[in-house]
Amino acid sequence: MNAVLKELSAWLGYLDRQAVSWQLGFILLALIAATILHKYRKGHRVSSSLDLLFGPLLLLVPSILLKLIAVPTGISTQFGWIWSLWNVVSWLELKLQKRGNASRFTPWLGKVVRPTILVAAIVYFIDRLSSISSIALIQVGTILEAELAIGNVFVSLVGLYLIFVCSRTIAFMMAWLLQTILRTKTQSRKLLEQLIQYLIVGIGTLLIALQAGFNATALLWISGGLSFGLGFSLKEIMTNLLSGIWLLLEGWIQPGEVLMINGDPCRVTKLGLRATELSRSRDDATLLIPNFTFFTKDAESFTAGENDRRESIHVSADYQHEPKAVIAVLEQVAKKHQRVLKMPSPKAFAIDFSESSIDYKLKFSVPNPLEALTIGSELRQAIWVAFADNGIKATN
Repeated sequence: MNAVLKELSAWLGYLDRQAVSWQLGFILLALIAATILHKYRKGHRVSSSLDLLFGPLLLLVPSILLKLIAVPTGISTQFGWIWSLWNVVSWLELKLQKRGNASRFTPWLGKVVRPTILVAAIVYFIDRLSSISSIALIQVGTILEAELAIGNVFVSLVGLYLIFVCSRTIAFMMAWLLQTILRTKTQSRKLLEQLIQYLIVGIGTLLIALQAGFNATALLWISGGLSFGLGFSLKEIMTNLLSGIWLLLEGWIQPGEVLMINGDPCRVTKLGLRATELSRSRDDATLLIPNFTFFTKDAESFTAGENDRRESIHVSADYQHEPKAVIAVLEQVAKKHQRVLKMPSPKAFAIDFSESSIDYKLKFSVPNPLEALTIGSELRQAIWVAFADNGIKATN
């Protein structure tokens, strides 16, 4: 730490030079002027391109002209070019947003290009103040018997950042390649993508730790201890995770499929590694079901648009009405409904004799379990109208 403080004090001596001081002041004035223009632009019709160009040009043009007459302007000129690159990225982001491609390209500009410009600027100015190679060798501490130098810490931080930023894209490309070669399902590809991303982050972090000088044996002991501790304390989470992997690989449950949960039809909206997200038809509620539940409890499965569901309606009619006539009316109402399946055809039955009525059951099939409640309601309304038209008295 003393070496770091000594290096910083040497920088102060460099910054105290007149040639450096006036350039820093010039840069500060350009930043203030650009900020004022940016605030002025919000209430006036000033082009965004002019807003982005104003600051860098205000800095670069005088710096280049002064350089022609042998005035030292290296710092202000370099800062102007870096500022220009930064604003070019901002300009590209604006253009991509207007064209509707922001979701595809803009994240890379913000997560990779901007940090690259920032790191390059830091390295350049540190190199102007001192020697990069000498600063990189300065020791800042010891962890797990590893002497940490500034250079190793800096490289490790950059490496970790790149791993976390790029791991998802690399995992997607590898999973897509495996899907193309092995001809697996899309859901399996998504599972592979997540697993590959976890592996890239884990292996990459381990390699960076080894590059930084950490002891390999100590790292293995720590990772083993953490794995055991997490596995024991997070047993339920790990169980759901393994169940999710199994469900995704087997393809038993797919997004869009309909499951009967506690008698309610629910559509699968998302199948995750830990839990499955469903949308319940009855009240449009979103359910999160732990994946292990599907291995311990019964769940009736349907696929919307492929498997039909048999439903029934109970009604009662007065004894004075001929049962055959009531049954015929019930079946006719169901057959006329456009969303009731013709095969298997609707059937009505007389099922019981009550004190003041005969009880009937109308059985019909619907193509989608999620529509059963709506179709049942429409059929009950149609039955009420048909009973009134045919003089049939319904009873409780």
